[in-house]
Amino acid sequence: MAVLNMLLSVSEPNGVWETIIKAFESGVGSYILAVVLLTLVIRIIWAPLDTINKKINKKNTRIQMKMQPELEKIKARYGADRNLLNQKTQELYKRYNFSMTGSCVFMLVFLALNMVIFFTLFAGLNNMADYKISQQYDYLKYNYANVLNVVNEKYESNEFEIFKNYENISFKIIEESEIVDGKNQIVKKIVVNNGETEIAREKFKTDFSYKTTIEKENESGEIIQEEVVISSDEAISQLIYKFVTLRQVTNEDETKIDDPNYVGGELIEENREVTLKEAIEFFSLNYIQDCYENSPEKSNFLWIENYWVADSPFTKSILTFEEFKNEIGSNNVSKYENTIYNAFMPSLSNRVGRVNGYLILAILSIGISFLAIFLTNLGNKQKGQKTQAPAGGKILMLIMPLIMGIFAIFYNSVFAIYMVVSQAISAALAPLENLIIKKWEAHQEKKEEEKNKLVVDYRRK
Repeated sequence: MAVLNMLLSVSEPNGVWETIIKAFESGVGSYILAVVLLTLVIRIIWAPLDTINKKINKKNTRIQMKMQPELEKIKARYGADRNLLNQKTQELYKRYNFSMTGSCVFMLVFLALNMVIFFTLFAGLNNMADYKISQQYDYLKYNYANVLNVVNEKYESNEFEIFKNYENISFKIIEESEIVDGKNQIVKKIVVNNGETEIAREKFKTDFSYKTTIEKENESGEIIQEEVVISSDEAISQLIYKFVTLRQVTNEDETKIDDPNYVGGELIEENREVTLKEAIEFFSLNYIQDCYENSPEKSNFLWIENYWVADSPFTKSILTFEEFKNEIGSNNVSKYENTIYNAFMPSLSNRVGRVNGYLILAILSIGISFLAIFLTNLGNKQKGQKTQAPAGGKILMLIMPLIMGIFAIFYNSVFAIYMVVSQAISAALAPLENLIIKKWEAHQEKKEEEKNKLVVDYRRK
């Protein structure tokens, strides 16, 4: 796999969040569980700041409500004189010991830090999604290319007859000890069996590039030989062109039965022989399906088939080529990738692909977000006060859950899981935070009463 990682279309992200999550993953063995644990840690660290912010917000809301009737009177009396209106308003703020600037600074810093965490983690998980989608595809691509390479090795040596019993052909990857450059190394090989009989064993490749010579005309008009390197993707596309694309021959001419393009065996579909292309397609897709369903890169979670794409009925678990290219970026896709991808991925999608989800994460994200807001507001009403958030706050409380729902619908499920867990923890902590704020305010009120009592006693003396 080390060699394969060097050939991946998208390099592995190494940002702060990606590195932290990978550290968690190495400990728990699950990327989803690692994200859940990271979310828990973030929310626990964030809880004291969240409590302070809620306490300040609650205090400011209460003061603003007390000032509101007087502010209305000031506006009605001095509304025509802007300067006098500002002066009287500032006098009112001073009397209530309220500073608009001071009350907003902490909340703005808190909001800014919250947004930084949200969007940097969002970007990090999107980068990881691109890498994992590319990794999943490359794992299947090189397994598929190795099937065609085995066919090529045997076909060129006129041993294509070994594929006659194509329905019983199976593949597996083994590791063998082998002397390479005088040193003992572990080498991966792809082994082909036909029933109980081993019929082929080739070294498993993750690089199909090779050197060849081409004829070209130099500046003097002479034809010369030039050595060129054929890239790995171009070599794979050549195998596809040779054994998949061009093997679609007609079956009407009975003389073609003896053509090596045909494979002997049982007759199917209106008593016609099976072409080599059809045989290759049959056993290669069986193998690729097995690779997909048992892949170390498999990313299914509960009802979600692939958590690197959205939990949505509008997205399939196996992407089309255009979706794949848009996901990882066209600059990370070679010019031969369209041919390679469409040689087997659409057929695999027809076999095992399905809708990737049912918007459950989006619904949970919206619902739990509203629940967290409700529980927070509930704490403000415990004393029978009719607390009322400013109009802007009301709009924000409605918009934020909907924004999270939109993120869950259109972006990868891992980030949606982070949002759901984060909001669930916030909802769970809300009663505790409300209790802390209540005790905090009671303590401050008691200190204020004792201070006022001391002032009164001093004045009496």
